[in-house]
This record gives sequence, C-alpha cells and structure tokens, in this order.
Amino acid sequence: MKFVVGVREKFSAAHSIPGHKKCGKVHGHNFEVSVEVEGELRNGMVMDFFDLKKLLKEILERFDHSMLNEFLENPTSENIALYVFQELKKRRVNVVRVKVAENVDKWAEIRV
Repeated sequence: MKFVVGVREKFSAAHSIPGHKKCGKVHGHNFEVSVEVEGELRNGMVMDFFDLKKLLKEILERFDHSMLNEFLENPTSENIALYVFQELKKRRVNVVRVKVAENVDKWAEIRV
C-alpha cells in the first residue's frame, strides 16, 4: 500500500517572463509551493512532515525576496515547479507532485 503526504510553503519574489507581452515587465508574486511524496509506511510515516518542510524551505530559501531571473532563465511557474521537483529528486525524495501557484487562481503543476 502506498501513501502520499504533502507540505506547503510560501515565498515572495519578482520576475519577468522574457518575450511575454504583459509579464515581460518586472512584477512580483507571493508564490505558494506544495509538494507531495509517496511511499510505504516506515515507523507509521512515509516521511516526517518536519523533514519534508525543512527540505522545501531550503530549496525555496534562495528564491525568497529575490529576482527569479537571476536563478532561472525563464522563471515561469512551470520552470519553478520543475526546479523544485529536480532538487527534491537530487535529495532522494520520492516526489510525485509539485504545484506552484502565483495567485489563488493561477498555478502550474508537475505530477508523476
């Protein structure tokens, strides 16, 4: 039996989307990032929420109150989600979903 657990974290940052008519101008968002990991229970848990949240905070720390274009060539929500996904995979986390929301009504998501 597989279980899925998740955590959510926020950060604030500015970005511009190269070549985009409206979003090519520098603007900011209060991003919300959700991640989910899958696995079997070990000692009653898939992964400790504290540990997962700590990893996510470490990954997002560089983005908080920054200009995202300094880190990502094209800092769309999709590319932020991909970056978070890849960073969790590097840390050997069995991530199955990353969701990056720019606002309550706009988001991008990777699902495995």
